[in-house]
Amino acid sequence: MPAPKTIGICGIGQIGLALGLCCWRSGYTVLLYGRNPKKLSMADRNLRKMDRWTNSEFPEQKPRYGDIQFTSDLGPLNKEAELVLEGISEEMSAKVSLWRALSGAASRGAIFCSSTSGLSISEMGRLAGYPSQIVGTHFWNPPHLMPLVEVVRGVGTTDRTVDRAIRFCRSIGKLPVRVNKDVPGFIGNRMLHALWREAIEIVERGIASPEDVDKVAKLTFGLRMPVVGPLENMDLVGLDLVHTIHKYLLADLASQHGPGRLLSDKMKRGELGMKAGRGFYDWTKRNPAVLLKARDRQIVRELRRLKRDGGLGKAVPGNPGKRKSLAGHDLC
Repeated sequence: MPAPKTIGICGIGQIGLALGLCCWRSGYTVLLYGRNPKKLSMADRNLRKMDRWTNSEFPEQKPRYGDIQFTSDLGPLNKEAELVLEGISEEMSAKVSLWRALSGAASRGAIFCSSTSGLSISEMGRLAGYPSQIVGTHFWNPPHLMPLVEVVRGVGTTDRTVDRAIRFCRSIGKLPVRVNKDVPGFIGNRMLHALWREAIEIVERGIASPEDVDKVAKLTFGLRMPVVGPLENMDLVGLDLVHTIHKYLLADLASQHGPGRLLSDKMKRGELGMKAGRGFYDWTKRNPAVLLKARDRQIVRELRRLKRDGGLGKAVPGNPGKRKSLAGHDLC
């Protein structure tokens, strides 16, 4: 099938804008859809601000800007989009309603990529009515910086759809990994939430404070994980030693099959985290913007190091994957 020329992006929050930025910088025509006209009027300014920041952090890259249009009407996406990415709220009903509203694009053979971080792609495809054309593409936040994308096959997703999604991700400078079975949380969030569950348990049992739990994560395994993954680390340690430790340690780890008591209690008290002013930390005494800026700077530093050491290949934000042409080549 000819390479896509036009990409539809649904959602103008942080995820949607960042996805639009990646596609626009990679030479595509982007149709960026948002329901709220007032927010849509700000989307252009916010996206170009993100673009200026990306250019300042990666001045060596040469983006191939395409065209970008902002719309509150799904009509143009139905008529023109050959691939649609959604970055809307993490609710199955909302995503299914969106896909159903794009039946015109579906009838033209477009593929639909969901940025869900854990909802079932199989169920989404079944409810939408065209499971063969729906695939998961979990872009990690912030998507314009994070290089990896989990490409998730639903039960009904065809090989052709998965392959098209993978080639598209590469064309915007990302590193896709295949998730061959549609399981809750895919790969990354299964590991991340296991870590979060244990972190909550440690605080709940009074073993350590939130500050010290985070300090341990950031200053121990967090330092080496950009280079040494968990399975590599086990091989380095020795599987015999891992086996011995598991005999006594796993029985004492958190194993509940639902939210822990401490998390539930915080929910009841309205301590929802940064957005509510208090969670595990008192955010009235901390500036989240400072933390997010530090996070993004750290991501940039790691990307530069990984690129220098060959750990990313060509997948670097602002450095779109090589593509012969936007028209007529069998990219997707």
